[in-house]
Amino acid sequence: MERLQMYLRLSERIPGWTRGAEAMALAERAYSLPPGAIVVEIGTFFGSGAVLLAGARKLQRSGKVHCVDPFDASGDEFSVPHYQAIISAHSGLAPREQFDEHMRKSGLAAWVVAHEGTAEQIAATWNTPIDLLFIDGDQSPAGARSAYLAWAPWLKAGGVLALHNSDPHEYADGHDGHFRVAQEFVKAPAYDTVEVIGSITFGRKVL
Repeated sequence: MERLQMYLRLSERIPGWTRGAEAMALAERAYSLPPGAIVVEIGTFFGSGAVLLAGARKLQRSGKVHCVDPFDASGDEFSVPHYQAIISAHSGLAPREQFDEHMRKSGLAAWVVAHEGTAEQIAATWNTPIDLLFIDGDQSPAGARSAYLAWAPWLKAGGVLALHNSDPHEYADGHDGHFRVAQEFVKAPAYDTVEVIGSITFGRKVL
């Protein structure tokens, strides 16, 4: 979709891992949500994925993207060194500072709400049904499963679940949490229209 291309380009300028066909698929699903849609992103880091989601809602002129992250570069053992290297290469600014700056520069600050804390901490006080849930945080088996169980109950029937880095391939030790979640949960009868685009598993919640 041509209107989304601008936000794909803006996203690509920010360190992140959602690119190409999977980035477009994520943005298209956010764009297709109903008016006033509530989107939750678990694991936002510098905001590359948030630009895709919030850009889509800005084009639709309604909705809000809630970005959940401890903003401390924590996560599974495989990912943490990569986060630290990116922070060091970008003036050493903390992830929250980077996130806020990227939202401002992208013209999306009014379309996002940052929630500083772990997936479980923020879920403990969450009370709003969700139209799209993008899980891209701690990818350890325990962390991914915990985040899914904390947030999936808030996903509406008919809502979209997106699990990043969950396609079938050989994973580093302790880095296959989202793949395991997809295999355990994202299937009938709980979800339909399940498909994998790039590394993202998408499913529509039924139950």
